[in-house]
Amino acid sequence: MWTIEIGGIYFVWVALHYGAAHAYTSFCANSSIYGFITSPLLVAAPHCVAFRWTINMGASVIGTMWFVLGTWISTKLLMNISLGRRD
Repeated sequence: MWTIEIGGIYFVWVALHYGAAHAYTSFCANSSIYGFITSPLLVAAPHCVAFRWTINMGASVIGTMWFVLGTWISTKLLMNISLGRRD
C-alpha cells in the first residue's frame, strides 16, 4: 500500500515539474521578440520565481527518488545474495 502512496508523490512531482517547465517558457521566456524584450522584466515576477522554484525542486526530488529506488533495489538484491535465496 505504501508503494502506491510513494508512486503518487513521484507522479505529482513529475507533473508539477513538467507543467512548471512548460508554463515558464510560455509566461516568462516566450520564444518571440516580445518574449525576449520582456524576459528581463519578468525574471523577478512572482509567478516566474514560483515556476523556477518548482522546476528546480521538482528536479531535485525526482533525482532523489531515483537514488532511493536504486538503493532499495540494491539492498533487496544484496540481501537475497547474502542469504543465499534464489527467488
